[in-house]
Amino acid sequence: MQTKRIKIIVNPSARSGRAWKALRQASAPPPGVQLEWVESRGADHLTQLVRAAQDEDLHALGLAGGDGTVTHALAGIAGRNRVPIGLLPVGSGNDFAFNCSVPKAIAQALALLTHGTPRRVDLARCGATRRFCCVAGVGLDEMALRIIYGSWLPRSKGLNIYAALRALATYRPPRVRISWEGGGYEGEVMFAAVTNTTSYGGGFMVTPAARIDDGALDLCIVKRTGRVRLLTRFPRILKGTHTELDEVIIARSPWVRIEADGAALPVPLDGELGMAQTPVELRCDPGGLTLLGAPVLQLASGLEQQGVARVA
Repeated sequence: MQTKRIKIIVNPSARSGRAWKALRQASAPPPGVQLEWVESRGADHLTQLVRAAQDEDLHALGLAGGDGTVTHALAGIAGRNRVPIGLLPVGSGNDFAFNCSVPKAIAQALALLTHGTPRRVDLARCGATRRFCCVAGVGLDEMALRIIYGSWLPRSKGLNIYAALRALATYRPPRVRISWEGGGYEGEVMFAAVTNTTSYGGGFMVTPAARIDDGALDLCIVKRTGRVRLLTRFPRILKGTHTELDEVIIARSPWVRIEADGAALPVPLDGELGMAQTPVELRCDPGGLTLLGAPVLQLASGLEQQGVARVA
């Protein structure tokens, strides 16, 4: 029997430097599997490692990190990936992995990496070359991210909530023009998020009906509203029960264009700052990534229990 050679790239800064601690839960590989662990030295090095791995004789390539790790890895893949990707969710935000029904338990995620079934899932494009897995947006989210990056606290969902609430205290809504297939909006926004997944930021259920296999992006616009009102609605955004609120617009489209009425606005991708700015066009990349997942029946059952999108 031929040995399965699997390389796993570890982002040591994932989960504020706690990635290796989480990976210690992983058991020894099963017979016939050779695991090669490689630690990246930064975002650019991670991208280089992924690019080089596509030319190696590998059964699979593992990514140990969170959503930001996936985004930097995508920069190293031109077009469709030749070597299937497996995810080990050890980041502070693992929304892409969980939307793909990758188990939280590292031992179970590692089992998918070694014996999973290759499947195509959607990605999103920002401009001609850059791709992301979960979300791009403008507004309050970007301000909250700057607070997070300036904090000494470990990355976590709690820190994300704190940063959003702190940002809200001084936030001034920008005026934007947003267009999508069959619709558009012009006005001031608290935030606008274009997503590929149901959630981002470690579980903020901003677009609860999103799917990673539908060939489309989901859009959530929260129009300008009072700080107190938004504060009282914040728990609904966390739970995904905000979509019927008067100040919320929900749409689905293969593309979304965002323009600022004035100075360019930063557009973070998957929680990473400095990635893009308005004007920007975002497009779905249907089936853009070959990912290792569970067999169809097992996957569908697991997703029904978790309430996340099913991979076709």
